[in-house]
Amino acid sequence: MRYRQWKKNYKKRYGVNPPASIDKRKRRRQAARAVNVLANADLGAALNRAAESIVNGLANVMRVFGSACDGAGTAFRTAADRLQPLEIRGSVFSWEVRKYGADSYAVYEKNALGGDDELRAITYSSTAAEKIAEILRTDQLEHTRAVSPERIQRRNDAVDSLRVAVITAYESGAFEK
Repeated sequence: MRYRQWKKNYKKRYGVNPPASIDKRKRRRQAARAVNVLANADLGAALNRAAESIVNGLANVMRVFGSACDGAGTAFRTAADRLQPLEIRGSVFSWEVRKYGADSYAVYEKNALGGDDELRAITYSSTAAEKIAEILRTDQLEHTRAVSPERIQRRNDAVDSLRVAVITAYESGAFEK
């Protein structure tokens, strides 16, 4: 009877039922429910799920970080190639991305000796196809650098075009003595 009277008086005084923070009976029931939940819970499965979610979260963070670094690396490599591109003297192969069907992109290996272009990869993303072509170019460059580094040379388009202009002007007779 005591509890009932205390609850009625509280409600009369404040206009609401007593909160769980001061109601001892509600706190005991909540504690008993928590004990039942813990007793019936499978801690091994819960730990496995927690570990799996942590691993998945870390993998996603690593993928995002890898994509960002990959994008930055591509941007820097492109800038370096525009400033002073590297080429392999006597290189026969190059790679090109073309549309393949309605919604696919293909990476073709082009043969400079007049052979047929050879299909190397098909993907749905043009970005992925460009990345595959870039990886193939880089792999060929690294292989040549390891096997015969004397074939690697820096291409300087500005100097080459100036040299062609001077030769053309000389041959046309602009420099007469």
